[in-house]
Amino acid sequence: MYELPFFKNQAGFVGRAFGGWQVSGIATLATGLPLTVTTANGEDPAGLGFIGPSASGARPDAVSNPLLVSGLRTRLKFFDTSAFKDVPAGVNRVGNSPRGVVRGPGYGRWDMTLGKKFKIRETMSLQFRAEAYNMLNHTNFDTVNTSLGSTLFGQVTGTRDARTIQFGLKLNY
Repeated sequence: MYELPFFKNQAGFVGRAFGGWQVSGIATLATGLPLTVTTANGEDPAGLGFIGPSASGARPDAVSNPLLVSGLRTRLKFFDTSAFKDVPAGVNRVGNSPRGVVRGPGYGRWDMTLGKKFKIRETMSLQFRAEAYNMLNHTNFDTVNTSLGSTLFGQVTGTRDARTIQFGLKLNY
C-alpha cells in the first residue's frame, strides 16, 4: 500500500479533501497449465482397464504439433485439432500422444485498491476503500475441451470471473 505524499497532515478544507489517499495493487500473470488430450470413443485398445475419460485415460495418436500461433488461436479453436487421430481399429496399443501436450490458456489479472483515510480526532479515523478485482475486465479463458471425438474438441468452454468492485468503510478508534 502506498500513501500518496501530498496533504498528509490534512489541514484545512483542501488538505481534508485531497490528503490521506492510499493506493495499492496486485498483478497476477501465469502461463497456462499443461492439458492432456484424451479420446472419447470409449475404447481401450491396449486393454489397460480405463474407466471413463480422464487425464490418465486412453490417449490418441499425435500426428503433428498441436500448437497454434497466438494470432490464429481463437475461443473456438484453441489448438490444432487435426494434430490428433484415434488409434486405428484393431490395433492393440496406447496412443502416442504424451501427457500435457497442449498448453492451456494463460492468466492475467490486475487488482487495485484506492482508499482515503479521514482523520476525525487524533486517535480516531474513518477509512473508505474501493477495491476492483480484475480491474481491466480482461477475459481469462479457463476450460478447454481436450476430448477427441467430442463436438467441442479444441474449444474453450469456460472463463474466469469478470470484474468485481466492492466498497468498504472502516472506523478506527
